[in-house]
Amino acid sequence: MENTHENLEQAEHARHHAADPFNQRVAVSMAIVAACLAGISMIGHRTHNLVLQLVGDANRISTEASTAETEKSNLFLWYQAKRQRQSQLEIAATLGEWIPATDDAARKKGVADWMAKAAAYDKSNEKKDNLPDLLERGTAAGKRSEELRAKAAATRDEAEHVHHQANRLDIAHLLAEFALVLCSIALLTKKRSFWFAGILAGVLAVGVTASAYMIPHEHHEPSVSGSGEKH
Repeated sequence: MENTHENLEQAEHARHHAADPFNQRVAVSMAIVAACLAGISMIGHRTHNLVLQLVGDANRISTEASTAETEKSNLFLWYQAKRQRQSQLEIAATLGEWIPATDDAARKKGVADWMAKAAAYDKSNEKKDNLPDLLERGTAAGKRSEELRAKAAATRDEAEHVHHQANRLDIAHLLAEFALVLCSIALLTKKRSFWFAGILAGVLAVGVTASAYMIPHEHHEPSVSGSGEKH
């Protein structure tokens, strides 16, 4: 009889706690905070992954810009070498016209050959290595390099901005964790102060999450070296 009485008493005590409105409210609060925590955690992980992706993209674009800059330098060096050869042929032809020779026909033929070779440097060909094409290709490579550097700088700015967002989301995640802990303590101690503190921490977590998307962008002007270089 005594054991039966104790069991009935325990069952009544458990039913009393289960029906306690305070416990129910705290339990509902914890469920809501847990759902918010899951959402914040998911958003935070995706934001951190986005930071890594943007940093990788910025490095890749910077490499492409450096490649284009190297291509521009090579093309202009090639252009200058060919232009020097052309100038030498033109000078030789001019000197050939001025210098008297015993065989005038041979002199005229030599001058004509030099002029023809000098003019050939300006004629278009399949390799696109004549002077006008080299100049055009070098200019295009330089422009592409500047565009890629600007794009890389913009991507780095975006990566930095998203990194600040990720930091803010980490704070929100921590606040949501605190909210769960405080609500758990309230459930154990039956003190409303812990429950209210947990609710406040949960609200702050949601607010900090929203504030992460209100961080202003900071743009930095890309530094382009040699933009005024003439070839």
